[in-house]
Amino acid sequence: MKKNFLMLLVGLWCLTVAQAQTSTGPLSLKPTQPKAGQEVRLTYNPAGTPLEKAATVTALVYAYDLNKPKVQEITLSKTKAGWQGRFKPALETDGALLLFREEDTYDRNGGKGYSFYFHDGKKQPVPGALYGLASAYVEWGGMVGLDRDAPKALELLDQEATLHPALKREMAQTKTFAISVAYKGEEGKQKTLAELDALAQQPNLTPKELGFLSNYYSRLEQKEKGEAFGQQARAKEPNGEFVQNQRLLEYYSSQDPDKRKELALAFAKDYPAHERIGSLISSVALDYAAEDNWPEFDALLARHPVAATSEVYNSAAWRLYEKDGDLSKARTLAQKGYDLAQKELAQPTETKPDLLSETDWKKNREYTVGQVADTYGAILLKAGDKSAAEKYLAEGYAFTRGKSPEINERYAEVLTSGPDKDKARKILETMVAEGNGTAKIKGNLKDLYRQTHNSETGFEAYLAKVEAPALEKLRSDLKKKMILEKAPAFELRDLSGNVVSLASLKGKTVIVDFWATWCGPCVASFPGMQEAVNKFKDNSKVAFVFVNSWENGQDKKKNASDFLTKKNYTFQVLMDEENQMIDAYKVTGIPTKFILDANGNIRFKSMGFSGSSDKTVQEISTMIELLRPEALTSMN
Repeated sequence: MKKNFLMLLVGLWCLTVAQAQTSTGPLSLKPTQPKAGQEVRLTYNPAGTPLEKAATVTALVYAYDLNKPKVQEITLSKTKAGWQGRFKPALETDGALLLFREEDTYDRNGGKGYSFYFHDGKKQPVPGALYGLASAYVEWGGMVGLDRDAPKALELLDQEATLHPALKREMAQTKTFAISVAYKGEEGKQKTLAELDALAQQPNLTPKELGFLSNYYSRLEQKEKGEAFGQQARAKEPNGEFVQNQRLLEYYSSQDPDKRKELALAFAKDYPAHERIGSLISSVALDYAAEDNWPEFDALLARHPVAATSEVYNSAAWRLYEKDGDLSKARTLAQKGYDLAQKELAQPTETKPDLLSETDWKKNREYTVGQVADTYGAILLKAGDKSAAEKYLAEGYAFTRGKSPEINERYAEVLTSGPDKDKARKILETMVAEGNGTAKIKGNLKDLYRQTHNSETGFEAYLAKVEAPALEKLRSDLKKKMILEKAPAFELRDLSGNVVSLASLKGKTVIVDFWATWCGPCVASFPGMQEAVNKFKDNSKVAFVFVNSWENGQDKKKNASDFLTKKNYTFQVLMDEENQMIDAYKVTGIPTKFILDANGNIRFKSMGFSGSSDKTVQEISTMIELLRPEALTSMN
């Protein structure tokens, strides 16, 4: 009787797994439980999502085989039933995770994505279906904008192991990582060690498993075990992946430029086909460029063509430009970089990243052309060839789609000082109207206005009219991105030792900015964040907290304090030394900002830095405006 009862429970559980992925919410499938390799008809109804009023919708389908995803881009057609498209999977595809978008507006289903499995003849998920989704939730999903959910990943991994025990060993590395994310402190360490010990007991460990065990045991301060498994990995494959990774780690850890150069060249000699060779050799080549050792620069790239990319020539040219070096050499380098970028755009030689759609991959290559064109134009401008410079600066602006404030400003400056004032005015108006106008560009526009009207009278009204479409689009876009999630409670000390908690900030709109001193984009965003802090410093209903997390070094508090002192920032910094708050907020990359309403709800989430301080201030100001009680009431 007990046996039959247990079988009934397992049967009900399996049914639950199968039904969990059937057609509900905005996404429906036909068939609802597709078999492996079977074409799936997708129907997407975006009512209530950020794409509710979209004019076009594209599905990004991350089809995975075990824990290895590849994206397919499907343009959907609008029908009476909703937005529809067809997805033809490869036979080995176990499942898929989907996002929907219109240009830069996404529906990520609250950070979870939309997912479905492929099924076997018994209508159960095929082997790897649950494993692949677990991997998305804890490993690669953050790279496509999904929230990390380690507890959910562990649940899926356990379900997969019950359905398909043969995959348990295959999933060990993903499960170990998920445990280390889900559990913290001593509990996390012990659970992670238990998982490692279970894997270590398996027979015939592969070099990859041995390397994994070596790295993880060492990370958990089990040095003897780590070294023992490392020795076994080296013995099995003296030149295998583990040995290569150890040598790369030595290279990246070295602070001595000469030693790094020696390590990089030795690695390139021993492993000429390794995927990191281009990066290593580029770094050495740029060291030669910094020394003006152009014979070695050219010879090295000739020996390693994989490193002779548009990016390395562009970087070398820009360094010469910045230090007022040999402009003739800079021009030659920039021309080489430009030609390579154009060739790569037309006929790519590099492999498309698995998580990047064809559209996004092309946009990236176009952006590279724009960057090199801008460098070439800047060099020509400094050399006195203004006419040729304008041509390349125009290309820089066009290929980067106005997304680079620095490139926009350089092009605007040339246009403003040029003879065709009408052309200049129209292009600068477009920059501002599209939300790409910085304070400097608006200053250029003011100069043009003054030249045309012989006065500044009326400029502010004119600028407000020009800027209105950008502000309205920003408000509209932010409204689409507005969410409503309860913010995790926190209680941390600031640099002065004061305790700051979520409860203590109730009644205020709170901007929470996660950062670290080593994070380049964080540091780059801070001038704009200081402007925002200054703008609202007298508003008692607005608070900014800068949460220092993932900080390096022994004295994290001193690192943060010294950084602020050196830069003269007036931020209230909270020390998240155990990374508990950043984990609670499920942050997968920094800088990440959360904007909380007066009731302690997360209403906006923003990751990364646009490159424009002006845009940062405007976005934060608009979000604060939208969270005023009267504004929220009018939207309901």
